[in-house]
Amino acid sequence: MKTLSTLLLPILIFFSSSCTHESIVQPTYTDTGSIIVDPPTPNVKSDTVCFNTEILPLYTTYCSSPGCHDAISHREGITITNYAQIKNGITAKNPSRSPYYTIIGNGMPPKNSPKMTSDQIATILKWINQGALNTNCINSCDTTKFTYTDPIQGLISTNCNGCHGISPGSGNVYLGDYASAKAYISANQALFINAITHSTSLTPAQRMPPSNKMVDCQISQFEKWINAGYPQ
Repeated sequence: MKTLSTLLLPILIFFSSSCTHESIVQPTYTDTGSIIVDPPTPNVKSDTVCFNTEILPLYTTYCSSPGCHDAISHREGITITNYAQIKNGITAKNPSRSPYYTIIGNGMPPKNSPKMTSDQIATILKWINQGALNTNCINSCDTTKFTYTDPIQGLISTNCNGCHGISPGSGNVYLGDYASAKAYISANQALFINAITHSTSLTPAQRMPPSNKMVDCQISQFEKWINAGYPQ
């Protein structure tokens, strides 16, 4: 006569083999509340827009350049240099009620100032629709790529061109095309590296971008591009 445990064994085996769960990956939060988004490999790009590498540089270089909405000038009483300040003018998942988005191209940046590209504006829109989160990407680029076309031109556009995208550029530094960027950086290589690494040998105003340092992998891409002879 079969025991109860013997009769139940096939049922238990069936349920245990058919009941599987996908692993749940919990986001990592810093002590400031930002969400760390770290793709598993350098060649895998997350669909999540990274605030620290894609959104903050756009606002700080195109909106909070010296004389505008930086901490010193705070023109019109507005300062846009960090997540909390930017979020003041953004309504998550509601771009039409986000004045810091709707004003782009409608008077801001002001006339004769460098303008954001359509791709950059689309990135801000995507970030808002994703919830306007304080996402903080650490491993956000592929350091095997270091030509001007990919990714240096994009890095300069995002991090520098709000000040240096229209000739003659702030401080007479113009980086708006390949020839100009190569000419300036090659003639001022040590200064440029110190600027993007936020070296303490420079004043805060000389560190670029002024409000936030680029992540290490982006700095590495710049250094490799320079050391390789500025490949186009």
